[in-house]
Amino acid sequence: MRKKIVSAAAVFACGLVLVTGSVVAYKSQETEMYSTAGVFNYTAPAGYDKSEVTAPDTKGNSEVSVADANVVSTAARNTYGYTNLGMSNVSDTLNVRAEATTDSDIVGVMPGTAACEILEQDGDWYHIKSGDVEGYCLGEYILTGDAACDKADETVANKATVNCDALIMRDAPSTEAGVVETMKQGEKVTVVEELDGWFKVADSDKEGYCSAEYVTVGVEIPTAVDKEQASSNGGSSVVSNALQYVGGRYVWGGESLKSGVDCSGFTMKIYEQYGVYLPHSADAQKNMGTKVASLAEAQPGDLVFYGSGGYANHVGIYMGDGQLVHASSAKTGIKISNASYRTPIAIRRYL
Repeated sequence: MRKKIVSAAAVFACGLVLVTGSVVAYKSQETEMYSTAGVFNYTAPAGYDKSEVTAPDTKGNSEVSVADANVVSTAARNTYGYTNLGMSNVSDTLNVRAEATTDSDIVGVMPGTAACEILEQDGDWYHIKSGDVEGYCLGEYILTGDAACDKADETVANKATVNCDALIMRDAPSTEAGVVETMKQGEKVTVVEELDGWFKVADSDKEGYCSAEYVTVGVEIPTAVDKEQASSNGGSSVVSNALQYVGGRYVWGGESLKSGVDCSGFTMKIYEQYGVYLPHSADAQKNMGTKVASLAEAQPGDLVFYGSGGYANHVGIYMGDGQLVHASSAKTGIKISNASYRTPIAIRRYL
């Protein structure tokens, strides 16, 4: 029996304004801050007129205009843009199927902790939409209600994405400060603190400051990966998926994207989501797929192997533009590096 799930679109409570919508923007220190989350609790300034808020229309759109608004965590619970928030709760990945049966086709894959909209319940299954993927997941692997909100609060990250060709991370909030590293366009780092015209940011093993002018900041929660899109986009989709785990733990012998992986465990679990099943060994993975002659001919999604004497002891996923995402070490975790930081001994393509 299918059961439709409904909830309120907008709530005014506890002196706070809860607004739903697909994207919310707020102005802070002359920097436009955009969030992929669509529900935020805003602290209303003294004398604030609630009429400034336009409630969602019948299409679910909304606008909010609050001077110097701050995103806060309150008892009203933030559902991050979802009317009926669900969160996957598995150690690695969760299949999204075309129908409410394990015999139906897999249409997408949710990472171990990812958000979805619960559309309805069908027996032991939930009909969900996550990102561009719509289908069915077994309900026992989906958190709802307060448990889903708790998981979302743990998972959500305020990310800064570089929107220029190259951006210097400095060791102090000044153009005269020393250089920590140079970040490429599209690279993401976690926002630690907002300053006047600067953000204090961190990746898996570095911390520094970058100019607010050259990054786009948004709240992000992982969503499902579409199987058809993965097939059509090939390696680019592999890279986008892999980048969700930057900052994650390195664990020797690990096979969990949530709890920790080593280098070949990382590539194995990422490619498993695309129907490519690799052994948990860099050297064994090196002997599979199609040979790529050189790094100059590598494409996004190819695996790059490192080692000596023809034996591979490390592997990472080529991102394009000379960059690599890989489970580097226990100290640095999953990170982005220059693909030439060591001399590759082999490159392989699997899609």
